[in-house]
Amino acid sequence: MTNGEHIRDEEFLLLAAGALPEEECAAQRAHAAGCAECAAKLAEARGQAAVLAFLAPQERPAATIKAELFARIRAEREADHRYRWPTKSEKEVSAPKTAEGLGRTGAVTTRHPKWEWVLVPVAVALLVAAVVEWRENQRLSTELGNANRQIVDLMNERQRTQMLVDVLSAGDTVSVKLASTPEMAKAWGTVQYNAGKGMVLYSAVLPPLPEGKTYQMWLVPKSGAPISAGVFSPAHGARQLWTAEVPLNTEVKAFAVTIEPAGGVPQPTGPKVLLGAS
Repeated sequence: MTNGEHIRDEEFLLLAAGALPEEECAAQRAHAAGCAECAAKLAEARGQAAVLAFLAPQERPAATIKAELFARIRAEREADHRYRWPTKSEKEVSAPKTAEGLGRTGAVTTRHPKWEWVLVPVAVALLVAAVVEWRENQRLSTELGNANRQIVDLMNERQRTQMLVDVLSAGDTVSVKLASTPEMAKAWGTVQYNAGKGMVLYSAVLPPLPEGKTYQMWLVPKSGAPISAGVFSPAHGARQLWTAEVPLNTEVKAFAVTIEPAGGVPQPTGPKVLLGAS
């Protein structure tokens, strides 16, 4: 394409793949920028080049392919230089300089061997394939990470379930019913306590608390200060199960639930809402 002429149809795909000399590419891109017809054909050719890049079969090259390729390129250049007619500029450079021409420098024409333009679409295809492979690896890594987290969650849930079964089926597990106090009518709960395993399982039916407040379970030992068995916030109308680990072989005389600040406290400070003796 020169002097305002349209780009030839056979050049659109080469231009899209970057397989033309840079001088021609620049001129044709400049023409397409101001020609709606050529711009549309160039956009279509770029889409076809992308599809061809995706469809190119991916094969691992031989270990010697790089050396062989550069050897062929070098032989191509030598043969091209040996058998072609010298250009006018090359004749001027190689001709003896006269006294009048000592101040002038001859121009040397650089010719690009055809191998350079053949390798451009191959490089584009390899680049696209590498991007696709990277994205696929990222997707597989994400899926593998999610699967590993699910496996860990399932294993933790299985261990918790086994622990519940062990505590509930043990002959030395004590069951205690929790009754509401005057501060909290129509509330109740249950506690399963195994001193030998140091485990407490409890559930409670209690109304929701205002923001900044929480329920806290306490073990009241026969001697010493109350021991916290964790904080909890029951869902409205739902019965839930909570677990806690406490010091082994603690002799307990009672269990209590109090209302405390969010996050819990080392020792009970709020009103008792559930109470049960062991």
